[in-house]
Amino acid sequence: MKNATIGIVILLALAASPVAAQKVYVDYDTYVDFDSFKSFAWVDTNTTSLKLDYPEVDSMIKNNIEYYMVKGGMIEDLKDPDVYVTYHASTSDQTQLMTSTFGYGYGAGWSWGPYWGPMMTSGTIATDFKKGTMIIDIWDARKKEALFRGTITNVYVNDPLKVIKKIDNGIDKVVKKFREMRAKEKK
Repeated sequence: MKNATIGIVILLALAASPVAAQKVYVDYDTYVDFDSFKSFAWVDTNTTSLKLDYPEVDSMIKNNIEYYMVKGGMIEDLKDPDVYVTYHASTSDQTQLMTSTFGYGYGAGWSWGPYWGPMMTSGTIATDFKKGTMIIDIWDARKKEALFRGTITNVYVNDPLKVIKKIDNGIDKVVKKFREMRAKEKK
């Protein structure tokens, strides 16, 4: 825990942002049967994850996301997963150009979320990430189509203990919002 706290303090020194209300956005392919997926694997993104600079924070984020994946009945399968999972964290304002970075596109059931670019299967998308934003992406490993995106704003604050709580709360809110949206859809 001491290493995690040190990592978070360093992260906060670089990413301190004003305290603001945390917002959560969830977007997913409404035509997909999420219950059909039984296994997942992580895809690390060295440019947008915290793995290289803050491995303790990276591990904490992954553990929290994995908790919900496993709780939902999935297992980690590094060789032949049904879905891939990754997260992106922004410690500064930036514009990122992504040209089919993961090789996946968007299926027909997508709606428009505030952090999605135009729906396309190939080409370049310019996305503006605000400091303190964290995004969780899940895509179909076989079809190479995006399934889910959860976006959390204002994750980072000046207090190291609060940053842990904000990340945990943000991931919890994404899962809760996704479940609520799916429940409404099934009615």
